Amino acid sequence: MAAEDQAPRTEPRPDKKRKKLKKDKWGQPLSAAAAEVEPSVEPAQDPPAEGVAPAAGAVAAAAVEGYEPSKVVASGLPYTTTEADIRKLFEFYGPLGSVQLSRFPDSGNFRGLAFVCFESDEDAVKSLELDGFKIGNRYMRVERCRVTASSNKKRKTEFQTDPEKSLGCLSAYVGNLSWNVTEKDLRDFFKSSKISSIRFAIDKRTGGSRGFCHVDFQDDVSLEKAVAMNQSELQGRPIKVAYSVSNRG
Repeated sequence: MAAEDQAPRTEPRPDKKRKKLKKDKWGQPLSAAAAEVEPSVEPAQDPPAEGVAPAAGAVAAAAVEGYEPSKVVASGLPYTTTEADIRKLFEFYGPLGSVQLSRFPDSGNFRGLAFVCFESDEDAVKSLELDGFKIGNRYMRVERCRVTASSNKKRKTEFQTDPEKSLGCLSAYVGNLSWNVTEKDLRDFFKSSKISSIRFAIDKRTGGSRGFCHVDFQDDVSLEKAVAMNQSELQGRPIKVAYSVSNRG
């Protein structure tokens, strides 16, 4: 009889406790249906895979989710913010690998967007606490940096063989550019050529440069001079210069 008396007391109580404790992200109690579904989701996220170190697991998880490991994007920053300001803010969470400031292609001025690379993915995740942090009179947004597998694959295979010059071509593809390169920098770089226009490839999500552009020249002599500068150094990087092809935007 003692066992029979205990059964109705021990079985329903966990359900009642679960319903009371389960709340959504706004602190509101979940419905009974939601409370039953949620336990099957939560445990799968908590334990790391067997034999995988926590840090390695975090990096692997970031890659699977489409995030670039150890990297975050800070946006909404005042245009007067310097790299030193950003470093001082994020170094609180751990050692930094690099800080890249996105700039307007025409003026070279800071556009309020920065990419911050940490030495570990764990520190990068911790820095997300800065999301909503007020700097100056603006509220900064901090989020994981997403990557596109297709764009990475394209970068690796791009120009394994230089394209041949098409009839009437007066444009050149210029790649491997630093994100900080401006139109003025490129005009100075190709100062021996007559340039008609420069068209930067812009990331639609961030508004920053994608690291390459197309330069239109006034004549064939100017184009040939530019292509001859292939692998010349600009801001510490060997620049790729090749004939543009018609299907390249």
